[in-house]
Amino acid sequence: MSTHAAGQYVPELPSLTARERDELEQLLADLVRINSINPWISPDGPAEGEIAAFISAWLREIPGVSVRIDEAAAGRPSVIAHVPGLSDGPHLCLNVHTDTVACASWPDTAFVPRRRGDDLIGLGVADNKAQCAALMMLVRRLASTPSAGPVTAILSADEEGASIGARHVVKNFTADACINLEPHGIGTALVTHQGFGSFDLVVRAAAAHGVMDGAPDAGVQLASLITGLARIDREILAPSANQLTGKPFFHTSFIRGGTDWGTYPAELTLGFEMGTNPGETLQDRVAEIEDMIRDVRENHHPELRAELIVQLENEPFTASGHEALLAAYSAATEAVTGSPAQAIGVNTWTDAAIMQGAGIPTIGAGATGGNMHAIDEWINLPSVSQLVEVLEHSCHLYGAVGAGDGR
Repeated sequence: MSTHAAGQYVPELPSLTARERDELEQLLADLVRINSINPWISPDGPAEGEIAAFISAWLREIPGVSVRIDEAAAGRPSVIAHVPGLSDGPHLCLNVHTDTVACASWPDTAFVPRRRGDDLIGLGVADNKAQCAALMMLVRRLASTPSAGPVTAILSADEEGASIGARHVVKNFTADACINLEPHGIGTALVTHQGFGSFDLVVRAAAAHGVMDGAPDAGVQLASLITGLARIDREILAPSANQLTGKPFFHTSFIRGGTDWGTYPAELTLGFEMGTNPGETLQDRVAEIEDMIRDVRENHHPELRAELIVQLENEPFTASGHEALLAAYSAATEAVTGSPAQAIGVNTWTDAAIMQGAGIPTIGAGATGGNMHAIDEWINLPSVSQLVEVLEHSCHLYGAVGAGDGR
């Protein structure tokens, strides 16, 4: 063993061989080829059945690893793999999601992984299949060289939706700590992030012939409400920016409704999302939006009939009780990259909030990528190899921590 920063003893673990790096890239490409679009996002998405079958079959080939399926709902499986430790060291789990968003903007190439220099391109390659591949490779390496404590790999369903996978797993599972894997970037450790709500804002008015000048117009009313939401973003959210997570985010998503060009719409629905920073709740956002609706009704559209519907609520995340894990991960990062991990916050949401909420001290980590949820999503392949090595060092370092030593 060799000594590194902060007095941490880092095991002299071998780096990935050239063959392992090639296998890791092939594994990631195989995962990208599997359509695991979340049906919560796209109704025709096939969900996680095929990818869970592939992952579980791959993991079951590894001697000494126990694998089981945890099905949160019909056709929504998560895969759980357990690697025993050499002793009774603390139990570390790693969580990653297997579902993706949709690919309406690039259907012809989304499932065709392709190289661009050191990057691999494809739907979900960064969010979150690179982390899936890294975790699978980690399980194989730990099976050959176990850490002191046991390690459980959780490959969860539905993070891009309501996260029913992780929520179901933690009902009957616990561990001493968790690393939640998302493409946060090598060299960083996530310790906080925003929550958010997914909303529908429904405006209803009587349908009428388009020549009925002066009839209540749901479209004009909705335009006033969108202007009001933008005002909330500008006047309330922007000034409340958090040092690590930034300002609570806001974006519109879609407008649905109406029947034809010649008719006033009877109903229009705006979909949008708003973030919540640590220390805030979604009720804070709901109250601000309801106040804005009342203002629009009182000052612009007395006949306004608007309903705010919360479709999804996800809480913010702040790591707690994570100090021993963060120290291990930072030392592991330094052993692999030469620099310790930087603690960060982000304005996105992850299953880290669920793991921490279940009482499992959690941090986030991942490889380096970009264009998530967009055309030509990419991951840097050398960073995926580094992630395997950092996670392996982390497992050994954290596993060596005795019970009660700051966990």
